[in-house]
Amino acid sequence: MNIFWFLPTHGDGRFLGTARGARPVSVGYLRQIASAADELGFDGVLPAANGSVV
Repeated sequence: MNIFWFLPTHGDGRFLGTARGARPVSVGYLRQIASAADELGFDGVLPAANGSVV
């Protein structure tokens, strides 16, 4: 089984459906998530499929 992590290309927050406490997305932040997923042994990362990326 391959296990992937999700890249939050629209920002990342604690609460679903609200920007409260959200962290803005940046290339550096996405790189940090991808590196952590790699170090933790995930098989890859999944970006958003709607075309809106950084």
